[in-house]
Amino acid sequence: MTTDDKANNFTGLSRQGWIGIAFWMSFGLLVEGLIGFRAPVYLQDPVRRELFRLAHTHGTVLSMLLLIVVVYLAKNFIVPPLAALWSLRIGTILMPVGFLLGGIWHYESDPGTLIFFAPVGGLMIIFGVIAIAVSTFKK
Repeated sequence: MTTDDKANNFTGLSRQGWIGIAFWMSFGLLVEGLIGFRAPVYLQDPVRRELFRLAHTHGTVLSMLLLIVVVYLAKNFIVPPLAALWSLRIGTILMPVGFLLGGIWHYESDPGTLIFFAPVGGLMIIFGVIAIAVSTFKK
């Protein structure tokens, strides 16, 4: 991987991290607004409330994880496999979006079928983190 490729990967990770934080924090503000204005569509639906909270929290924290990964890899001059970086990036999108979509369209007491994105994203994040951890030993 050339220096330009490494810089592009780090730029993409950091851009996604900052955009993700902005989006999921804004979504959290929307959720707070639904609570503040006592929106029945939100307050009277415990499944939606729980899944929206999970989406907001996971989206924000996983976006911060991307920024932490950028700082750690740049500071320690580590070049992880490209598959690990892409798996981490895609997983940080799929997991919170799975919670969000599972809460928008759901059955009476169960999440909607699009919740399956959440565990797929979780597995991708785990793969990415493990691959990055292994790449630290090859230094």
